[in-house]
Amino acid sequence: SHLLAEGCQDDVKDMEDSQLRGEAMGRLSEVTLIKKDKSEVSIQLSTSPLFRNGQLAAFQHIARDITEEKRMKENLRFYLGQVTRAQEEERKRIARELHDDTSQALVVLSRQLDDLASSSKLPKDKRLLLEDLRQQTNSIMEGVRRLSQDLRPPILDRLGLLPALEWLASNVSNNSGIAIEVKSQGAGRRLSAEVELLLFRITQEALSNVWRHSQATRAEVLVEFDRGKTRITVKDNGKGV
Repeated sequence: SHLLAEGCQDDVKDMEDSQLRGEAMGRLSEVTLIKKDKSEVSIQLSTSPLFRNGQLAAFQHIARDITEEKRMKENLRFYLGQVTRAQEEERKRIARELHDDTSQALVVLSRQLDDLASSSKLPKDKRLLLEDLRQQTNSIMEGVRRLSQDLRPPILDRLGLLPALEWLASNVSNNSGIAIEVKSQGAGRRLSAEVELLLFRITQEALSNVWRHSQATRAEVLVEFDRGKTRITVKDNGKGV
């Protein structure tokens, strides 16, 4: 035999009441059963009222054991989380190496080219060539800097989600010409590093889609801080895809 876990009896009663009011028709509920060995079983219930002579006679509950299904989903979420964390750590490592090693090497190279180009001993055509190489080096430096920031914006770790989204909006706006405004509602607060990163990446992908597919001229990022919840909405005036 099985017993309903604490609180689940109230959930079943609420579902039955909702059915009688004509609400929750076709909705599935989930309850937890306690077995004799104290282990838990997750059950999905389909509830419907049974009438006799126009009067409620009973409720019919059709149960389906979803314990293994839930366990598989939890395992999938865990491993996806592990993969995501590994990817972000790799992004962070590459961004750090680009900033600390590649960028610094390009700075040194640019200065050396500048020194050579300013030498009066070189023919004019050689000085012009060196100046062109220096400008190309500076352009590569700027590209490396942008790539490093795109891989893992330092502002996200230092200041949090809102400043990072404002930086992202400015960056996308400068590259795309789309006017992007970031708004917030509620008491802004720091979230866990994992949640902030996830929300940042989702918004980054949404704005990338706006830029590449919607032909929009304006977009808005709304961040809503509610009790225990944070919601981000991205809107634009472009075409749907």
